[in-house]
Amino acid sequence: MSEKACSTCHTIAVGNICPKCRTPTLSDDYSGIVIIFDPEDSIIAKAMNIKEKGRYALKVR
Repeated sequence: MSEKACSTCHTIAVGNICPKCRTPTLSDDYSGIVIIFDPEDSIIAKAMNIKEKGRYALKVR
């Protein structure tokens, strides 16, 4: 299975439903990956409104 990105929360996932927000809005068309280890102290996580650690797409189309 290929990885997809959720167009709602930008989480990188495998399958057809996002494991974080439970929406079926996953897309194959995304660019850039950011891995957040410490969302509380990460400037990128704050800018992207990410509250949990994980892998996220920078842009989802």
